[in-house]
Amino acid sequence: MSYVNSIDTDDLTNPSSTRKYELGARYVDNSDTNAIKKEYVYAKAHGALTQYQPYQLSAVNTAGAEVSTKAPATTASGATIVAPQVAVTSGYYAWVPYKGIVTVLTTDTFAAGDYAEVLNAGTGLKLDGGVSGSTAEGAGSVGIATTATSDGSASFVLSGNVVAVAAS
Repeated sequence: MSYVNSIDTDDLTNPSSTRKYELGARYVDNSDTNAIKKEYVYAKAHGALTQYQPYQLSAVNTAGAEVSTKAPATTASGATIVAPQVAVTSGYYAWVPYKGIVTVLTTDTFAAGDYAEVLNAGTGLKLDGGVSGSTAEGAGSVGIATTATSDGSASFVLSGNVVAVAAS
């Protein structure tokens, strides 16, 4: 997967029914004023993507959909987790962030500084280790909360690391 230096930044918030970039291309948003810049990957939506919900990237052997999203699935390692910042229509192409400060749906109560993971078929981030105060980064940690939340959405620093996705 290659990095692209320049894109139409409107494409970050406007998914398209036609492919405009190489699937799997990566883009660093250098206009981001945070200390950690958002990084995006260009992918095809496997179904309708809910705004802020975590998904997993997947390699597919279908022409025009070789890099697609999917619901998180159990794997011991190698999962890249993304969280679209806009809703994406099924079959559309979109830039989805995998690193940087983004909003993500949660299904647990988080304190700022808690690490998060996503579980098999998960629709929101869970506390890594299952309890608040989860301040140790584990094999499934996708990021760390920058704000507190109670079963809704919160700001997280996504690490961009490939991770494990636990069954439960």
